[in-house]
Amino acid sequence: MGPEQYIRLSQLNDQIQDTINSRFRGQTYWVVADITNHSFKADKKIHYFELVEKSETSSTITAKILGKSWGAGALKILDFETTTGQRFTNNLHVLVQVSVDYHPLYGLSVNLLDIDSNFMLGILEQQRNATLARLVKENDFIRKEGEGYSTLNSRLKLPIVVQRVAVISSSSSAGNEDFRHTMQHNDFGYVFQIDDYHTVVQGDNNAKLFLNKLIEVYNTGIPYDAVVIARGGGSQSDFLIFDNYNIGRAVAKFPIPVITGIGHQKNVSITDLMAHTHTKTPTKAAEFIIAHNRSFEQHILSLQRTIAIKSQQLFLGHYKELTEIKNLISHNARELIGAQKEGLMLQKQHISQASRNLLAEEKQHLLLTAQKTLQRPQRIIQQENSNLQHLKGSLKIFTSQYLRSRRLQLENHHKTIKLLSPQNVLSRGYVEKPVKLTTTFQCKLITSSGAN
Repeated sequence: MGPEQYIRLSQLNDQIQDTINSRFRGQTYWVVADITNHSFKADKKIHYFELVEKSETSSTITAKILGKSWGAGALKILDFETTTGQRFTNNLHVLVQVSVDYHPLYGLSVNLLDIDSNFMLGILEQQRNATLARLVKENDFIRKEGEGYSTLNSRLKLPIVVQRVAVISSSSSAGNEDFRHTMQHNDFGYVFQIDDYHTVVQGDNNAKLFLNKLIEVYNTGIPYDAVVIARGGGSQSDFLIFDNYNIGRAVAKFPIPVITGIGHQKNVSITDLMAHTHTKTPTKAAEFIIAHNRSFEQHILSLQRTIAIKSQQLFLGHYKELTEIKNLISHNARELIGAQKEGLMLQKQHISQASRNLLAEEKQHLLLTAQKTLQRPQRIIQQENSNLQHLKGSLKIFTSQYLRSRRLQLENHHKTIKLLSPQNVLSRGYVEKPVKLTTTFQCKLITSSGAN
């Protein structure tokens, strides 16, 4: 057939369409592929995308075809997003049911009729399990215990009262606002220091930014009681950052208790498993902290009540014991007083009798002494009178004798003087040589004269 024999392009496309339709009419296929170049026309509720297949050893695309979905297919996509929590978007590895379609204007494409949610969940779970296994294998501070995991962070003891809190969240996070509002308007009047550390908290490619913010919290040196990772809701792909190996490892090793509240209602992320405590939402994280502090306060109040009760019981017990002791002491005191009273009465009688006897003896002795005392002066006076009389008599005798002796001596001296006087000598008719009086005689004469 020469150049003059030709057909129009539309005729060729019609033939292709007829051939493809005749070959694939009524047939559907389950195809495994990746989603790229996705867009969604909300007004028409139509999804446009490409299905691609990549090499197992590289990222080279080995097959590609256009795809679209609307009507029942679009509803299936909506169910898929609800079931998995994963938004239908680029870079998803999916298992989809498609039919082959060829349009003369738009070319070859496939219509997405259904999407397997379990396939997607299985892939995410496989990736998650592989990351968890790697964390346990490569880090000795992470251990698998039953269905859970024990990490250095989870083994930390949460302070008995949480007051200083660092919050890592997005600057526009509604979850962070919910957290702060719940903390600041708690029913018990607790006051908290809440410091914000804003960063990107979605997308696996932002893991490094998140890690840097976690390191910044540590480098501040502020003694935080807890670190809260807060994030609102979102699709499954938004939470892939919290399944990141490096973030999970950093949280597991972090020296301050980490509390997660990332708004992940369906599943538990790796970060949740590595943290000290995980809650579903930022509000729940705030409620957990408040409940933790309330538990301490209730414990203190319980101790106060226990102390009061124990004190009352102890007081009543001791009061009863003291009452019994008091009664016993009173009884014993009465008996002792009675016994002592009887003994005192006997002692009193004995003392009275002994006193009377003693007084009688002393009185008799005093009477005798008084008699002796009265008699003795008389005897002494009599004796002294006798002595005086005797002395008087002796003096009289002595004086009389002495005077007589002196008188005789004077008379002798007088005679001698008279004999020796000049008149007497001259009367005898001769002169004799004068007698020289001796000194002794002169003295006796003077003495005698003085005595007279």
